[in-house]
Amino acid sequence: MSKIDLNGKGVLVSGATGGIGQAVARELAERGAKVALMARPTERLEAAVDELKEFGAIAAPADVTDRAQVVQATDEAAEAFGGLIAVIAGAGVVKPALIGDQPEEDARNVIDVNFYGTLWAIQAALPHVDRSGGHLLALASISGITPVPLTGLYSASKAAVGELMAQLRMELMHREATAGTVYLGMVETEMSDQVKEDPRIERALDSTPGGVTKPLPVDNAARRVVRAVEHRERAVVTPAWQMPFAAPQLGMQAVVELGMKATALARELPGRRARAPFDESAKED
Repeated sequence: MSKIDLNGKGVLVSGATGGIGQAVARELAERGAKVALMARPTERLEAAVDELKEFGAIAAPADVTDRAQVVQATDEAAEAFGGLIAVIAGAGVVKPALIGDQPEEDARNVIDVNFYGTLWAIQAALPHVDRSGGHLLALASISGITPVPLTGLYSASKAAVGELMAQLRMELMHREATAGTVYLGMVETEMSDQVKEDPRIERALDSTPGGVTKPLPVDNAARRVVRAVEHRERAVVTPAWQMPFAAPQLGMQAVVELGMKATALARELPGRRARAPFDESAKED
């Protein structure tokens, strides 16, 4: 499978005003991509776009939990860029709690943002990325494979994201477009700082060896995410020392995906299609 050249190509990043999303958007822009930043229409989104305006970045204002808004913003970004070579679905939220204590409002918010926010971005971008033969990438969490207590429904929502992308990879087996997931450990962001505000989590982190709990610098995480797009990676775990925890599940996924190609169900999946060229006039604007 060919490596993706991001230079001059359109990429949509959802959750683009969060620490990871904003760093990913910056890394993409510095590599020559034209980036559409998707997030709620706030001053924070305007500031993030202004920071990257010299690279041709644009806003894709949308509430990621609203499918209609996500589809409209994605279509407009694709039209502005002459297509999309990739989507990075990165919107995420965590509400620390015991499972039995998670308030309904918080539970619905976590599922709406983490799972539905990912699903709507993937569905909206899929037709465009399919035409360009690009890559669809979702940001999950190592806690979606090895659940962490006191994080409420966060682990469950990220497990769902990982399974969503595993199924999508199989559904794309005859297409040029590809799909993958990045399983992130704790990253040094505003969200991780908010998690530590829970006194139970703070005490647990304080009594755990620092090498295990030290968060990954956000710029390191962003570089790894962008590399996953460029190389069409199916599953990435970062930091790499956490890979042994994920290897059994990811290994089984790989075996199933390979075996599925030989089944009758594979013949029912969409066939190959010709790749559509990017609109060169849009690239040069």
